[in-house]
Amino acid sequence: MFKTILLAIDGSENARRAAESACGLVREISGSSLVVVYASPNPPSQSRIMKADFDVHTLLIEDAHAVAGQTLDYIKNSGTAYTLEVSMGAPALEIIKIAEKTKAGLIVMGSRGLGSLKGAVLGSVSQRVAQHAACPVMIVK
Repeated sequence: MFKTILLAIDGSENARRAAESACGLVREISGSSLVVVYASPNPPSQSRIMKADFDVHTLLIEDAHAVAGQTLDYIKNSGTAYTLEVSMGAPALEIIKIAEKTKAGLIVMGSRGLGSLKGAVLGSVSQRVAQHAACPVMIVK
């Protein structure tokens, strides 16, 4: 059914709950795999980039662990194998791009719970992903 399940994380409590759902699906669906995505909306500081010898990928992995470490720990402790993908840019676009690259059959992500008016004015990452993704999107509250 869903060979590759993509889980978008951002350090929120809803993302951690989404991780519970994604790990459960991977355990239940034989032959499925989990790709975890952390999309940083902001680049690392110039001083960090220079100290890292311009290895931005490593800095983004560090940021993923700093921001969403509890979620990553949950996934690891659940015994679910995963691949971590990191990127930089508009989170919704990056999540969709990585979903296409990995041929994800399902995207699982948390909702930050924006109120209907605030969500209508600002638009949330989960709404954008749900509208533009080529595969089904499960939004966990």
